[in-house]
Amino acid sequence: MDHSRSARTAALTWSVCAVLLAASACGGGQGAEEAGGGEGGKQDGPAAASAEKLNEAQLVQYEDAKVVPEAGQSGAYGELSGVARTKKLREETELDKPECADATERWAAVPEVRDAPASVAVYARGDDTTLSHTLLALPADAADKALEAAVPPEECSSYEATMKDGGTSSYEISELDADEVADGSRAFTVKTEAQGEEVWLYALVYRNGDHLASTSIIGPDADGDYADLLTGFTESAVEREDKILT
Repeated sequence: MDHSRSARTAALTWSVCAVLLAASACGGGQGAEEAGGGEGGKQDGPAAASAEKLNEAQLVQYEDAKVVPEAGQSGAYGELSGVARTKKLREETELDKPECADATERWAAVPEVRDAPASVAVYARGDDTTLSHTLLALPADAADKALEAAVPPEECSSYEATMKDGGTSSYEISELDADEVADGSRAFTVKTEAQGEEVWLYALVYRNGDHLASTSIIGPDADGDYADLLTGFTESAVEREDKILT
């Protein structure tokens, strides 16, 4: 095994994940402790009790992807430390198309999302694949607005970024043809190229009653199975939510 390449890919995966997603959804790796997890990943406040119930509705394992408890977070979505960290990272990243800074998480800009109780669970599959599942309690009308906003804009189908350290990366976003999940869903992929490496993000956002959720997978997709993993995991997550939350 080329260990130096594995290390480069792992570092790139963390960097890409932290820019594209709330950093709390990126699991282990560089800066993971700062992104949240353990006791520091839980909040006090009005949203805390509802978020605890959402935690119960998260899967513990899906096939060979196992939850990483210390990487999880819960509380009001806008107050999760991973969300704040991602905002800082994006501010430090220069894009050739600045309007694409939040292209993969436009749903989070819906006003009702910020104060919504949320639970983030992170899963590891092997050494190179991270899954995350973000679950929010949100009224159906607000969840529908967020779902509508989840489609990346056409002008962001490709763009480039320059990181704080001077490194550059390119992004290509495409819609993913996936079966509809729960009460409506949107799916897309992002291919990132940097430092001679390629990292893929597969994402699916869906509404399930009075809940909004997002499943993300990030890694090299070496076996070409991320699309099936995305839909399979999400369908199992919906079954779990229906059992615990209804």
